[in-house]
Amino acid sequence: MSNLLLETEIEQLKEFRFSSQQFRSNLSSPVIELLKEEKIKQYLENVQQKISAPDKRVAASMFMKRYGFFAVLNLYAMTVFNKRLDVSLTNISLETSNDEEIWYWNPKFYFFNLHTVSGPSESREQWRNETIRAIFHENIHKVLTALSEYSGLSKKVLWENIAIYVYWLYESVLAKPKFDEKRETIEDDFKYLVKYAEGELFGPVDFNPLSRYYGIKVYRPEYEQNIRTRTTCCLYYKTKSTGDRCKTCPLNCKIGVNKNGSKNRRTS
Repeated sequence: MSNLLLETEIEQLKEFRFSSQQFRSNLSSPVIELLKEEKIKQYLENVQQKISAPDKRVAASMFMKRYGFFAVLNLYAMTVFNKRLDVSLTNISLETSNDEEIWYWNPKFYFFNLHTVSGPSESREQWRNETIRAIFHENIHKVLTALSEYSGLSKKVLWENIAIYVYWLYESVLAKPKFDEKRETIEDDFKYLVKYAEGELFGPVDFNPLSRYYGIKVYRPEYEQNIRTRTTCCLYYKTKSTGDRCKTCPLNCKIGVNKNGSKNRRTS
């Protein structure tokens, strides 16, 4: 069954960088265009300048962390609305407003076509597989590959940049009491994504990237919370003169409490 997104659903998706408008900006582009070598080269140069990244590898990593919200937005729609958006590369545009003065760059996602395909209320396994495949195999993997080929950054880093936001969606956002009536679906979808989904759903790969990086959380007293340390470094610290690292950074040299007693901030 195909139908349009409801206004109430659009408002919810705006929390995950869904955009209802387009902007004139050198950081606004149809996603399909970014698969072209000259386009991705120019776009990453613009990102590099925007966030003061030292090189294209850092720019590519920060791009993929922002693109992680494409996975979040669409998985939220899958799990909470039981709807699949049109995630084809030709239907999505990355949009950045020049009015935003924030240095760290937060692009939004504009959908030209707002039609959705609803899943069945029961026995939705096949529909869920089709939805996951559309999000990852047909979209994210292709963007990720273009970034890796141009920048030289390992796909392992780029995949983990996506994975951390999927974990965040299901472990933090959807863990809130207001989603309790959807609890069974939330837990089932998350378990399937990180444990049972076949690698083919994520691209022409023989592994599940969400499973690969789903490590055990360990209590970190300096943050007073359980932390799942990354296996790869996202290079965020190279965008800041202070060298601040994410809480989940695998590089031990600057994790935890600094000599001055301050904690490294999670800012990305």
